[in-house]
Amino acid sequence: MSHSQTQQPSSGQSIRQHWMAVLANASYPALVSRWQQLNLDPECEVIRQPEVGLARLQGRVGGTGERFNLGDTTITRAAVRLSDGTLGYGYLRGRAKQHALLSAVIDALMQNREYAPSLQEAVIQPLAELQQQAKHKTAEHAAQSKVDFFTVVRGED
Repeated sequence: MSHSQTQQPSSGQSIRQHWMAVLANASYPALVSRWQQLNLDPECEVIRQPEVGLARLQGRVGGTGERFNLGDTTITRAAVRLSDGTLGYGYLRGRAKQHALLSAVIDALMQNREYAPSLQEAVIQPLAELQQQAKHKTAEHAAQSKVDFFTVVRGED
């Protein structure tokens, strides 16, 4: 896996969507550990305390067809404003208020040219690599259990 592969967002995904997805999918202990290495303590105002709610999940028939309601999932969201007015948001699946709040702070700081490079290097990039490794491991495990089905045509007239 090359260093630049995990840094780049997938097609159709903005750079901000990429880092927000990495933050949302990271384990909280890994996120906190990487955050603490930077010793950052930005002045920020919490404008939306972390709150837990529900979001409706939708699917599409065949991936591209008609939409249907798949079900609901629990989400946690938070929002902060830095002293310079930059807004940061944290949205993630599950009940994790501190995780959402930290994600919002990092999102706000990632929009600042002063902090973005160090956050990218110390937080986003390593977490993205961990997530990519986990995805590959899951894919390899699934490939081991793959079964190919085929039809035998009988030679009867």
